[in-house]
Amino acid sequence: MIYLIVLVSVGAKAADAAPVAYVTNSGSANVSVVDTATKAVLTTISVGLTPEQIAITPNGARVYVTNSGSNTVSVIDTATNAVVGSPISVGSNPVGIAITPNGARVYVANFVDNTVSVIDTATNAVVGSPISVGQRPDFLAASPDGASVYVPNQGSNTVSVIATATNSLVGSPISVGTAPTGIAFSPAGIPIIPTLSDSGLLLLFVAVATTLTLRIARRSIVSQ
Repeated sequence: MIYLIVLVSVGAKAADAAPVAYVTNSGSANVSVVDTATKAVLTTISVGLTPEQIAITPNGARVYVTNSGSNTVSVIDTATNAVVGSPISVGSNPVGIAITPNGARVYVANFVDNTVSVIDTATNAVVGSPISVGQRPDFLAASPDGASVYVPNQGSNTVSVIATATNSLVGSPISVGTAPTGIAFSPAGIPIIPTLSDSGLLLLFVAVATTLTLRIARRSIVSQ
């Protein structure tokens, strides 16, 4: 299974060169690097078992890959397309991953043990103890100002908010709809979390501070 693709411009001539795409191949435990101009695969990089999601540092120098089958995170140097150091051990079944806008910290959602691990990008070491969140955290996202990380908890129908200054939870989990997974920030920096209602409606929740307001019921989702 090909799970996630991200684009990055790298190298000294990044302004002139086409971006490359990093593609996680969960079934073959590797990452493909694709030249977006020629559509050719430049190289394939071996990582851990069942690589899932990818995050790239703001300067484009490093790619962080969650390996859900080996409970690790691999780090790739984009200048050489080689793995840097040993895999970083995190929690059980890491899936979601996000990097703060200043590039200093990586947050990893551990799906099975209901925690978030924090990695220092300067040392590529885990910082502190895992942060307990809701059940089955899947995706996560850092706010544009870097102050918070929002974690949808698929199994408990909530969103946890982590303060990056202290790596502690802010308030109580925020109740949303059924099985929240994805999360994205609007251009204004407001997080939007899609969920499903019991009746099959796609619901979009808009977060303001630590409360969520239902803004849009987009459409019914009908199984084929």
